[in-house]
Amino acid sequence: MTKAIKRFAFALLISLCLLAVVDLAVGFVGDKLAWNMPNYSGQIAKDNYRLHRMTDEIVIIGSSRGAHHYVTSQLNDSIDNLIGRHVTVYNAAIQGKYANSNCCAAEVILSRYHPKLVIFDMPESQMQIMDVTSDIGFSAPYYWTDTIVRRYLDNVSIKNKIVMKSSLCRYNSKVFRILSSYLQNIPEDDGYVPKYGCVIDTLNQSVFLPNADVVPLNPFSVSNLENVFNKCNELGVPIIMVCSPRFRPNKVNSQLAELCKKHDVLFIDFSNSELFNTHPLWFYDPGHLNDEGAHVYTGLFFSTIKHILKSIE
Repeated sequence: MTKAIKRFAFALLISLCLLAVVDLAVGFVGDKLAWNMPNYSGQIAKDNYRLHRMTDEIVIIGSSRGAHHYVTSQLNDSIDNLIGRHVTVYNAAIQGKYANSNCCAAEVILSRYHPKLVIFDMPESQMQIMDVTSDIGFSAPYYWTDTIVRRYLDNVSIKNKIVMKSSLCRYNSKVFRILSSYLQNIPEDDGYVPKYGCVIDTLNQSVFLPNADVVPLNPFSVSNLENVFNKCNELGVPIIMVCSPRFRPNKVNSQLAELCKKHDVLFIDFSNSELFNTHPLWFYDPGHLNDEGAHVYTGLFFSTIKHILKSIE
């Protein structure tokens, strides 16, 4: 019996040692590959670019709505004509990345350089999602290289803080996406991701009926967004919170509006715009504009913030 226990203990020790070696190897190779991904070759590469390489003067942060709604070249040309010089603009919004991962990205960006303007596109609903682990986990490859990323991941939970120490966990489900970024031949872009066509059933869409049930905001998300507001204020970096159009939404953004008011941050809500509610063909689906609608919206957005853009040096 004693010999059997010793053999088991020895086998377990060898297995743990091998696992540790594999974990270290995955971390070493993974970190090298993640850090050196091409700039424009998929979502995870775009995250690496916005966290570590982007230096544009005007930055758009958000989820798929941000990525699909702001035609960067159009906005760039309009700003250049307005102030008489070239201003660099990048649409750093990423599909499927919500309040907390985008707050993390904003903090990392602000720690590297000071943009002339941050445009943060986010509906209130993104701050009501309680399960934030997968959202924050998008940037897990940079756990050891970025102290801000590490803080966000550690603050999710004690369990997450422990799990993130393992490279196998950090790179879980990300290895293929990182490797595939090296195989894509995508030309340099400005971050705008157009959608084409319309899949809305225009004959069966209800009118706007605000949802009477107010879902409380996630305190974790509120704290992270307030950190971004405070950092922008400390550095003198203007930030605008925006909710871009949805087609006949059934939710309001009153809590987000109050939070912005508390921190003296400009909040612009286009989510229930009568103009867009009467033009379903400008949408790809109820939550996203198509390319035609995005061009209309970008023009409207530019006109709305023109007074702010004029102050850019």
